[in-house]
Amino acid sequence: MGAFCIGTMLGWISPMQPLLESPTPPVGDSALSREQVSWLGSINFIGAIVGTFFWGRLSDWVGRRNTAIIVAIPFAVGWLILLFALDITWLYIGRLTIGLGCSGVIINGPMFVTEIAQDSIRGTLGSFLMLSVNIGCLFCYIVGAYTTYTILTSICLAIPVIYFFLLMLMPESPAFLIAKNKKSKAEKALRWYRGGDPVQTEKEINALQEKRSKKRPGYRALFESKGRIKAMLIGFGFIFGQQFCGILAILTYAVTIFTESGSSLSPYSSAIIVGSLQCVSSLLSSVLVDKAGRRCLLMMSYTSMAISLIVLGIYNLFKESLGPSHAWIPILSLSTHVISYSLGAGPVPFIVMAETFSPDVRGVAMSVIQLLGTSLSFASVKLFPFLNSALGQHGCFLFFGICCIGQSCFTLFCVPETKGKTLQAILRRLNGETDDETQVEMVTKNNVMIVKNLSEK
Repeated sequence: MGAFCIGTMLGWISPMQPLLESPTPPVGDSALSREQVSWLGSINFIGAIVGTFFWGRLSDWVGRRNTAIIVAIPFAVGWLILLFALDITWLYIGRLTIGLGCSGVIINGPMFVTEIAQDSIRGTLGSFLMLSVNIGCLFCYIVGAYTTYTILTSICLAIPVIYFFLLMLMPESPAFLIAKNKKSKAEKALRWYRGGDPVQTEKEINALQEKRSKKRPGYRALFESKGRIKAMLIGFGFIFGQQFCGILAILTYAVTIFTESGSSLSPYSSAIIVGSLQCVSSLLSSVLVDKAGRRCLLMMSYTSMAISLIVLGIYNLFKESLGPSHAWIPILSLSTHVISYSLGAGPVPFIVMAETFSPDVRGVAMSVIQLLGTSLSFASVKLFPFLNSALGQHGCFLFFGICCIGQSCFTLFCVPETKGKTLQAILRRLNGETDDETQVEMVTKNNVMIVKNLSEK
């Protein structure tokens, strides 16, 4: 539900923009300018940037579950401010506060899921992050199209309140409790997450104790081993890929593309269609991520996005000479890009990033990576109009297409496959341990761990 809260934050601005720009806006006495709306849609990233400096540390201090509970507070306070806002200043403050909670979900959520999920379904559960974000967006698109500012904002306020009380029913992460030397509580929590299975609980508790780190890590710890440096570089690569794969440009120009293609769809209908495509493809990703694998989905995603962006760029370059008979090209390209992003490039990086760090540095690492991510998100939203003016719309799409090709190469040569592997096996591989020095652990569909010594002929 934390990711759903992010989706409502992202989706809220789309149906509310026409109301806020109308002669009789629901907030203030005069219509908002396009520049004010632009800041309203991007100022949440500033709040998210601020949050990256403390959410990871807080998660390592008070726990994953307790941090998730605390995250609900800025969401609720932000929506409360928006509900009773008197002018644009209060709208900015509300969106800024909600952004603070968003970074908490992005940093803490994948860590929490990774530490409580079984290896065989870790990817599936991790992909629910992006699925929930997209469902939240679609929820606001649909509700906002048929309700008022007050009703939509009130509903958005109720969601983090429900989220807060539901989390109170869940136990803490067993990995965190072991790190805090609370074995009995860790056993109780893990037994709850494993449906009361004592054998599986004991096996995993023993594994957690073996890799427990007694030293509280700092930022320097992120560069103490070859495996951690590799994981950081992979995380940075994913973040750059998410910002330069063109998804923000596509979503920004979605309505325009539908309109210029001759479609009679209204802006609200266009947004609902785009949101539905994202939800369906995210759902498909949650099914495939533990079957097809992380690398496969990423390669398919980046390649498909590259093709759709290049086609869209070429169409925009020659659309005057192509005529209305080719109006289906931008719609098909738009749909392909949105589906491809939600299938791989959107959800999978968060899964892999959480899998490639040990529990003792996971909070610090995710904070650093998301600091870069939220900074680039804010910069891309604010600077895209200038990029569009310099390169033209077709130039932007071609540029993003080339970036997607680069991401395909990055995935092929730099990203390890983590499907079905235990977290210990993933960390050993990143550290470059050879086959004859270690064992390879795989997990079958029946959750039975197979340990094979590859040094045996």
